[in-house]
Amino acid sequence: MTSEPIEAYGGMRFPASVLRSFADQANGEAFPWHADHDLTKPVRIRDFVIFTHDRSDGVTELRFRAEMHPDDVHLMGTRPGMSATVMSPLPRDENLPERPDAPFRLSADHAWFDDEALIAAEEKIISLGVPGSHLLVQRAYQFAWAPDPQIFMEISGNVLLSVGASALWDAIKLLFRRRRTPPGGVATKATTINFDITDGQRSLRAVVKTNDPEVARRAIESLDSVASEFAKAVPPVEEAAGSPAETLTWDDPSRRWTPPG
Repeated sequence: MTSEPIEAYGGMRFPASVLRSFADQANGEAFPWHADHDLTKPVRIRDFVIFTHDRSDGVTELRFRAEMHPDDVHLMGTRPGMSATVMSPLPRDENLPERPDAPFRLSADHAWFDDEALIAAEEKIISLGVPGSHLLVQRAYQFAWAPDPQIFMEISGNVLLSVGASALWDAIKLLFRRRRTPPGGVATKATTINFDITDGQRSLRAVVKTNDPEVARRAIESLDSVASEFAKAVPPVEEAAGSPAETLTWDDPSRRWTPPG
């Protein structure tokens, strides 16, 4: 993240003062890391330290130091920088209290999906029986050179089983229909839909990447069985903090969710 304008988000930028404030607040916090903004590629780190650097051209950068798990080094390779995914309230919600424990959270990258698309999806979810008080809808910003078309949904296993996976598709297909291509974006790029199914401290991630609505529908409507198995599973022995969630990806030819290969 830098203080440079970001074309994909209409030229929005972070003043240097905001970056410095973020660095001060972020140190000591735990952040999930992934390669290429891809939630199927978690990276384990520790001793994370973030700080700002003022370049000679007047741009302020966020920089960091961290120790990476040796088994994850191959995911990073040689990269010119790192970027962050940040969730932000819709303008209508900016003055409302924060709800970090909402059991149903939906967000989508703001360069690809506008607020009206998110609100339409929200209205569909509420019409299917999810109380508005349980639902948190936000913009997602991927502060990268070219953000990807991504949709993020975090939902408790109990809520998913009560509303049914077909209800999720009814909402997400509205986002699919209203996808737009931002400046610098590639119109044919596949949409990535990320589901995090939670149960207390446990979580299961399911990711489908496609531009075909029928593939997305088949994947999402198969989540009921995934959620049922997740609910019945015996919780694993406590692992070290920062261990990545179990992840599944959709294999459409076999019509099933599988570990990423």
